[in-house]
Amino acid sequence: MARMQPIDIIYEAVKEKKNKPFTFDEVWKVLTKKGSGYKKEEPNLIGVVYTDLLQDSRFIYLGNKRWMLREYVSQREIANLQNALYDFNQEVTEEGFEKVAEEPNTDLPTKEIETGELDVEDEEVYEDIKTNISQKIDKDEEE
Repeated sequence: MARMQPIDIIYEAVKEKKNKPFTFDEVWKVLTKKGSGYKKEEPNLIGVVYTDLLQDSRFIYLGNKRWMLREYVSQREIANLQNALYDFNQEVTEEGFEKVAEEPNTDLPTKEIETGELDVEDEEVYEDIKTNISQKIDKDEEE
């Protein structure tokens, strides 16, 4: 019988935790525990596992060294996380071309968060997401 792929072992372990964020260190311990068939000393294993975690669409990076299963994160939260991690509204330049500014996404708060110039709807969305993620992290740290 062939052993399970490392990313599938991680997925199964994290799925049992339900709606809780996790760190790479936590899943590394699960993967390399006795009986899993994988050992910390295997050449390149940590690189393969981390790369798989980055590329596997079942997982999403929350920032602050925290990961979560994508199925437990709403599409709105994902969009806001992406805007926070990667400034999608920055100007794009390429040699030989004029500066091109992307159209700002008016549905989501962007740089207004930094300047404090949010309208009421954006501020509510931002606070809801911030509170939701903070609660998930706090709940996980309590356990």
